[in-house]
Amino acid sequence: MFRKILNLITLFALMFPASLMAETSPLYMGLSSATFDSKYHEYEVDGAILSLGIDLNNYISFEVSGGTSDKHEDPAAGISYEVDYVASAFLKFNLRLNRVNLYVLGGYSKSEITSTVGTTTTTDETKGGSVGYGIDFFGTPDLALSIRRVEFYDLENEPKTHLGATMFGITYYYDTPRIHSRY
Repeated sequence: MFRKILNLITLFALMFPASLMAETSPLYMGLSSATFDSKYHEYEVDGAILSLGIDLNNYISFEVSGGTSDKHEDPAAGISYEVDYVASAFLKFNLRLNRVNLYVLGGYSKSEITSTVGTTTTTDETKGGSVGYGIDFFGTPDLALSIRRVEFYDLENEPKTHLGATMFGITYYYDTPRIHSRY
């Protein structure tokens, strides 16, 4: 798990200097700590999610994100659970207020979850709709603390799959000089 998070942080660090060259870019990037949960499991796993988006205007953004989780292990019960990856593409609808951005997300996601019960290991790949909501608190015009909840659904396969993620992180906006008023 540590290696996966280190890889995401390295990717974030490598993209940061390159994006500084684009002074009028409407791009933003976020790095979040995530807690994955499911309606069908009693345990939660921690992970990380990296997001990259573009403000199409002051009210609509397009965002792609990807993440992974640590492995939850319960040796006494013989159970392990891990989110191998989650990849998503969202339309983000923004309501910008004074130093706050409220938003809802809708889009498509794909994920792979590996679980082990006893000696049986199963890997479930899911794809389907995803919805969410969140809030950004701007400390500076370019940097925000982000809190977000996203639900990933795969309603076509049996058994029905549900995966949720609660995220807390930072979002950096690259558009300097400002292409629109953020606050």
